[in-house]
Amino acid sequence: MNSRLTFLRFIIAIGSVLLVSGILIPRQYNLDYPATLGPIFDPDVKSEHIQGIRETEPDIILLGDSVLYQSVNPELLAEGLKMPIYEMATPGSGTAAWYLQMKNIIFDAPHLPKYIVIFFRNTMLTVPQYRTTGRYFALLDDYATKNEPLVIERAFISQMTPLEKFAQKYIPLYTAREEIRQDMDNALRYLPTALLLNCDRPCTDDAVSSIFGREVDPVALNLAQEDAAKTLYAEAELSFEDQIDSSLLLPMIELAQKNGVKLVFVRSRVYGPEPEMSAYRNSLDTFLTGREGVYLLNYWNDPRIFESYYVDSLHMNSLGMEKFTEIFMRELGDIVLQQ
Repeated sequence: MNSRLTFLRFIIAIGSVLLVSGILIPRQYNLDYPATLGPIFDPDVKSEHIQGIRETEPDIILLGDSVLYQSVNPELLAEGLKMPIYEMATPGSGTAAWYLQMKNIIFDAPHLPKYIVIFFRNTMLTVPQYRTTGRYFALLDDYATKNEPLVIERAFISQMTPLEKFAQKYIPLYTAREEIRQDMDNALRYLPTALLLNCDRPCTDDAVSSIFGREVDPVALNLAQEDAAKTLYAEAELSFEDQIDSSLLLPMIELAQKNGVKLVFVRSRVYGPEPEMSAYRNSLDTFLTGREGVYLLNYWNDPRIFESYYVDSLHMNSLGMEKFTEIFMRELGDIVLQQ
């Protein structure tokens, strides 16, 4: 009998919390009820790249993450090809960010390039949810407008279970979890110093920065980020045919074709363990090379690229950047000269 009474009290307590939070939280965070599935993006798009494209008027734009940043010397490449080049290497980015950069920056800038070159590895092109949540969301939000239904559906909603979808729509305590966590973090960070030391937010931020702040090593940062790479190796992601229709790859290609821009995909070499992916690679290669205005440069197992060129499994050292830029310059030049 006591156990039944305890259970009944527990249910009443949970129900009361959900009821009260269901009334207060939507008011506190200005949430709709039922909530819309998927994230809410800030409508403002980061404009620095639009300005950079306006100023340089590049024939070639390079897209990718830190692997691009540490593999290619854009100045040497521009000098060798005798073409203006603009690099948009964004550490921590993935296909969702590249799609948004194409849609909202490159094709919204006053100057259109002739080529967009996209550096990728493994299954990145068909895993739209890769690097979109947690700390990566702010990066994605930099390039999104308020209305991004394709990215929201393919990178977020399609990854949710039915239970997650229900909680997102109908349980405000779950819907506003990020905002609640942020408020709790702020309270723990700022309230004690304000009450005990009369130190306001700027004072606290300066103190924390002076104690813990240090220059961020992009290689170390991306090594930590590569913990998320397990997503790329999930068994379901290794089937190209099963993933292509729910990915952002075809929309990226269609965007380029619609604007008369040619796409060059560059598969980077990785020195590290990975699952058997030959079937995936073959299917992806066939898909890409069969598209009009699409090219593929494949360095996955290139014998000209040595392990001594790398500081880790992904990122090249200065010698590697120099050598790879020379190789890449010749092969990208062959594509350009065909036109």
